[in-house]
Amino acid sequence: MAAVCVFCSGKSDAPESFFELARETGRGLAQEGHSLIYGGGGLGMMGELAKAAHAAGVSVTGVMPEGLVALERASKEVDELIVSPDLAARKAIMITKADAFLILPGGLGTLDELFEVWTTGPQLRLHGKPIVLLDADGFYTGLVDWLASRALISPTLLDAVTVAPSLDEAWAALR
Repeated sequence: MAAVCVFCSGKSDAPESFFELARETGRGLAQEGHSLIYGGGGLGMMGELAKAAHAAGVSVTGVMPEGLVALERASKEVDELIVSPDLAARKAIMITKADAFLILPGGLGTLDELFEVWTTGPQLRLHGKPIVLLDADGFYTGLVDWLASRALISPTLLDAVTVAPSLDEAWAALR
């Protein structure tokens, strides 16, 4: 069983299709035999992910900075809630505990987490854990295209992140 760290939005105004994607991901973790590590929030896609995973019997670990426990309403659908002193410590804990990373649609926080695992892994070689970017409904297509054409990133680093257009393909990449 792998501990999969899932990054996604904690906002409550995401499209319903993204909430369903989060729920499907939670159920899929059970089908794939994985545990979940995530941001610990009870709102938005994060909350739906945790609820679905927990209901499916997945071991759920939330990692949340002290200052966000009340703001993001720490989820009750966790087996373990780790409260970190700040966002940097949160990311470090998540990276250490995870065996792989799955990135769903999200905002600046999700992008920050994506770039942190991408930088600490393939670029700095501090971990060799798989990173899968779920490009649901083309959510990340513009970012990926921009990085490939405009950013000063080597093809090796671009290839280190698997871009999956569907959840089925994301699971296949994590196997």
